[in-house]
Amino acid sequence: TLVAPTSMSDIHLSLQQLKRLTILSKQQTTAIVIKYHSTETLQLQLDAISKQQNFLTPQDIHIVCESEKEKEELDGYSVTVNGNKNWFNHIKPDVKSDFYIVIDNGVIPGHGYFNFVLGLLNTPLFHHSLLGTEQEFTNICQQDQAYSVTSISDIWVLRREWFNTLVSQESDNISDVLSLPSILLPTSDSDYQLKGNTENACINVDGGILFYKDKQSDALDEMICNFAAKNLVHLVSTNGISCHHDAVIIHHDTQDSDRLVSKISPRVVIYEEAHDMPTFENTTVIALPTKDIPLVSPWITDLSVDTLEQWHTPQINLIVEVGGKRSDKAKKLFSGLKKAHYMGDRVDLSVVMDEKSDQKTIKAVNGFEWKKGVKNIRHRISGVHPMQIFAEAWYPSNDHEYAVMLDDRIELSNSFYIWLKYNVLKYRYQQQTSSSLLFGISLYSPRIIDTDPSGRQLLIPAKEHSPYLMQAPCSFGGALYFPEHWREFHDYISARLTDQATVKRGSGKLHLFKDSLLTVAKSNKWLSSWRKYFDEMIYMRGYVMLYPSFGSSYSTVTSITRNKKKQGLYELAEKLYNVPSTDIVRELPDLEFLPVLDLHGKQVDKTVLTQRGHQLQQKFSACAPNKNNKHDPSDMLCPFNQLVQVPIDQTSVPTTTIYVG
Repeated sequence: TLVAPTSMSDIHLSLQQLKRLTILSKQQTTAIVIKYHSTETLQLQLDAISKQQNFLTPQDIHIVCESEKEKEELDGYSVTVNGNKNWFNHIKPDVKSDFYIVIDNGVIPGHGYFNFVLGLLNTPLFHHSLLGTEQEFTNICQQDQAYSVTSISDIWVLRREWFNTLVSQESDNISDVLSLPSILLPTSDSDYQLKGNTENACINVDGGILFYKDKQSDALDEMICNFAAKNLVHLVSTNGISCHHDAVIIHHDTQDSDRLVSKISPRVVIYEEAHDMPTFENTTVIALPTKDIPLVSPWITDLSVDTLEQWHTPQINLIVEVGGKRSDKAKKLFSGLKKAHYMGDRVDLSVVMDEKSDQKTIKAVNGFEWKKGVKNIRHRISGVHPMQIFAEAWYPSNDHEYAVMLDDRIELSNSFYIWLKYNVLKYRYQQQTSSSLLFGISLYSPRIIDTDPSGRQLLIPAKEHSPYLMQAPCSFGGALYFPEHWREFHDYISARLTDQATVKRGSGKLHLFKDSLLTVAKSNKWLSSWRKYFDEMIYMRGYVMLYPSFGSSYSTVTSITRNKKKQGLYELAEKLYNVPSTDIVRELPDLEFLPVLDLHGKQVDKTVLTQRGHQLQQKFSACAPNKNNKHDPSDMLCPFNQLVQVPIDQTSVPTTTIYVG
């Protein structure tokens, strides 16, 4: 039941309610006036008019162009030349037409639009209203209800008496001349033919984005223009921007930022870091250093406003392993860290030195100045397995803390952090439901894979210019790991190592779990490496790591061995590991469009990885695979029942005599 509103500003009717309200009449006559845009557009407009549903053929179609040259192109039509603002004021109204439909700006109406608006104009509620689906920002997605606006634009359905009033005026502002309320009608994808303009793809107005722009700088212009193609953008600037777009609202008052933010309630504010900006409640503020903006602009518009609101949620920490007599390599890595772009983020750094670190290395670590966040130094006092150093270097405190594992054998691209941050935002916060099998992001694009039991193999990419997913962690080159998967790894490796430590080799006693499990991987024989157990876990789970494309590595390996005496033996191999790196970060595909490779670098379907993992788990664990995986490894760690023989004294066995009579 609809309740009559007390005023037009109280109208909040849905599209379905409006459709039920319409009163159709088969007797109403119309004339159509079209502002000429181009020959091609005119043909599309005439075709749309001829296909209008339940609509009488118009009594007249009149075309208005701006020059005699255009008129010559329109031979055979009823044409008037008028270059004035009020371009239809020379047309003589036809007393036989009940309504005039005026079409401007090359609009192509939906096939049900005329009948829909005429049906609403026949109702008492809208009898004296200007109705339409288009307003000043012609491609902004409308609300799900009708509501009162200052004016509508591009296409009008006018009563004859309204049109008579307009042709006698010089003004082109229809709403002001007629003094009628304007009602913006809702649209939807399912009722596409009820749109006044079917050509424009709409953009979101939800919350919006606010930019602050210094009058002396145009660094943000490209980003603003790109955002305007998808979102409503508010710009605070005294001199505007280089592009012109309907979805950019410019505010020239740069003084009262608090009042402006309170008025328009943007969800995200973006500005150059050099500005002084207050903190706004319930608004995400992104301060980008000027030098970082060109590296961010190409991809930031790929992120939704919802995702941009999470800009500061992920905390990405850097974990660096250095040691031995390698102060030169440590300095080179630190230099790369210092030059990198961090987009104004706080980034904490932990440096782990081994027990063999010499004084030069210790001095280099202590002397490295880190201003992006907290710097923490750890120094080991005795040697341990490499797996211990790696696995114990980090443990996440929450589900938004990430670690980038680095060592002094690599050199970093200046954009390594930008690459990681973009991946985390897109695949962890924008595509949460589809990224549960993704355990990390690699900086390095390898040319060699080391998982084949027969030896190292060349990696041939499925798509050379696309990032890809592979069921193997990055041993060289650095990578970011996700917190939930890392905690699961800790629980898994702890159980496996405890079992290995409990039963000594050669004792003849049985382990709870098989020692040799993932026989299809070379890492199965790396008894002192974290990779042995990590590879087992990700194989059973079907987990994958994302790698950059072959031409877009964000790190390179300068040395594959820390033993100087053996470096000459690896000279040829190191050329394959020392891949070229890039500083360019491009827009990423959605996760479902990325190629998937197994642990041997062969392209497969993701479901195949899951099936293989379940098959292995059934051989290794007595528990069925947990399909609702919550990063609890316990289903992979269920030992099978074992028959144990216990020797006993036969004379002590109690017996019972049974008499059968």
